[in-house]
Amino acid sequence: MAFLTCWACVLVGGLSASLTRASDLSDLYPPLWKESPGQLSDYPVENGTYIINPWVFSEKMGVYKILLNKTATYFAKFAPENEQNLLWGLPLQHGWQYTSGRLADPSQRTDCGYESDHLCVSVDSWWADLNYFLSVIPFLAAVDSGVLGISSDQIRFLPPPKDQTRFCYDVSGCHSSFSEIMKKWIDFYQYMKLPTSNFDDLLKYLWDAHTISLKTSVKSFEDRTPFCWVALLAKCINLQ
Repeated sequence: MAFLTCWACVLVGGLSASLTRASDLSDLYPPLWKESPGQLSDYPVENGTYIINPWVFSEKMGVYKILLNKTATYFAKFAPENEQNLLWGLPLQHGWQYTSGRLADPSQRTDCGYESDHLCVSVDSWWADLNYFLSVIPFLAAVDSGVLGISSDQIRFLPPPKDQTRFCYDVSGCHSSFSEIMKKWIDFYQYMKLPTSNFDDLLKYLWDAHTISLKTSVKSFEDRTPFCWVALLAKCINLQ
């Protein structure tokens, strides 16, 4: 519960900032939402496998866009126009990270994430590393749950230029390296697909998946946690 309250404050703070700046309804969407891929066929295919580069912001946002579209039917009973889809928080938060410059190379030794290469997502960014566990893994879990209507071996994500062993790139690899995270996300999707699913329980399933994703990724990337976040995160998820 302490973690839920703590991280909820972080999420709400970022989203509130985005909403405050919004001048019309279109501004409420994440940045580059319209320009990002909206279906798997928008990505390149190699030997029957869709190839997605999560280190390019628009390609990563396309992952969220497809996920929101494919899960819309399951949330239609709660509100029209996919308004109550619980997954909206993920792309909105990632959009805030992008507009605030948190996905750029913090060392500034490269142009990744800066004006000349603004779509680049830096593997050296703590924010980008944690987001990987709240984008790629939820997406692959959705694939494995049958939500996207393709087989589990038809999706592969490209690795970053370094630290490749700290991530996973396909369904089987994520099951092998991050089995608990995959299980929690699959539990969420399987419950979502039930005709008897209700909003409150969906929220609980989502939060279980969300928190295990953050707990695992925060511990994995302690070495690059921004100093100002160390004490807060240690308190929230009992890193010590």
